[in-house]
Amino acid sequence: DTHRMQAIVTALDEPWRERVEEIWAELRAVFQLKAIAGSTEPHVTYHVAERYDETRIASIVARIAGAAAPFEIETEGLGVFRGEETVLSLHITPSAELRAMHAAIWSDVSAAASGVKAVYAAETWAPHVTLAIGDLREEQLPDIMALLGRRDYRWRIPAANLCLIPDTASTTAAWTRWDLRR
Repeated sequence: DTHRMQAIVTALDEPWRERVEEIWAELRAVFQLKAIAGSTEPHVTYHVAERYDETRIASIVARIAGAAAPFEIETEGLGVFRGEETVLSLHITPSAELRAMHAAIWSDVSAAASGVKAVYAAETWAPHVTLAIGDLREEQLPDIMALLGRRDYRWRIPAANLCLIPDTASTTAAWTRWDLRR
């Protein structure tokens, strides 16, 4: 979906960013997958909308980030979502801290958003790190899972930021980042 959307996410920092980018490169090399279209940094998404109120969104996200301590995001293996598109991802076990961050973002950000994607609401949100989407075909999944299944995906990733993605379909749009309170 290259329709222009905006999002609130946690960007993965090194070495986790590099690990995910290595998987993306491997999927491109072995299966000719374009992998991630648009936003090209590994991340965990909390909220997606067609548009955020530019006069309010920065102060809202800055306030949430300033009130939160860094926490850990735990991944536990590969997952597949089948919806409008097939998505291959790293499954995240939602901790109390991750759920609290998601809830804070939803309660505060939604008021400054239009065209909110309901799939990210608490009832349906499945936190994950996307590994492949878009040109991923169902018949490729067994081979992809066999290739990637050799790795251990029990990762503990520090979540130390919130970022605003101004256009999820752009590979060049600059993300605005707020570090979580130290």
